[in-house]
Amino acid sequence: MKINVRKSLCWFVIFGILLNVVCIFNVGLKPSFAETSDRYSATYGGDAPTPYEYTEISNETVNYTRREVVPVGLVNNAPLYTPISGLDNGCGAVAGAIIVGFYDKYYEELIPNYTTYLSFNGKYKGNDATYIPKLMRELYTLMRTNVDDIGVSRDDCLNGLKAYVQGKNRSLEYEDIKNSNKVDYNSFKRAMNENKPVLLFCDKTVVYNVIKSTNSDRIVGAVITSTAHIVVGYELYEVKYYNGDNLFRTDRYIRVATGLSTNSEYLLKIDATDWCNGAYTVTVK
Repeated sequence: MKINVRKSLCWFVIFGILLNVVCIFNVGLKPSFAETSDRYSATYGGDAPTPYEYTEISNETVNYTRREVVPVGLVNNAPLYTPISGLDNGCGAVAGAIIVGFYDKYYEELIPNYTTYLSFNGKYKGNDATYIPKLMRELYTLMRTNVDDIGVSRDDCLNGLKAYVQGKNRSLEYEDIKNSNKVDYNSFKRAMNENKPVLLFCDKTVVYNVIKSTNSDRIVGAVITSTAHIVVGYELYEVKYYNGDNLFRTDRYIRVATGLSTNSEYLLKIDATDWCNGAYTVTVK
């Protein structure tokens, strides 16, 4: 049988171009919160293979005659859940559980048959032995953790959390409050005033500890995860430093639930431009 090679090659090239166009079009149809390939895989605690990380990168002393602290945060803060064994690279599931645990105080069907807070003071409990681990495992699956690659993508984290909440007959909405390459200060403050937690996607987790002494603060910065990590913001923490009546410095932080077994809450610098991949106010109703 005689084959026209030139004509066959032409049809092959045309078909290949069409196939590529179709593939590109289909990718564009995929729902996405951001065009990004970043993944989040930091896991510490339980039987996680990675040890807890703490690498000090800065240490400074601020001297002053007086200081003012202005905190604006969620009612009773947020649950400080920590990882459970068997969920490698599960920071998305832990952060999602913190969000669900926070809102379960207001919509108790989110975690059936379990109360996430103490009735006598409204403060949140930590992990229990049954319900929070079950919640984390379900979120771990819904977020497709370790399916396409190590950890979880931002889209899968957001979609998995929404799927869980919708499965409990509640709605969930996100508001993107990242401004350029950092968290928008006014939007975060508004979220705190409206009692809404913020899901934060960190390229790396550089945290700060403010150690107060008489007329001086020692501010220590450290990397606690060099791999990408997901945390939950629950307080705006501002420190104003004065010499006499002169305000010479204002430091602005986000207090976060780290989702780590050690040091489950820390401060991130809200004005820093080197860590924020994404920031989303979470509203459940």
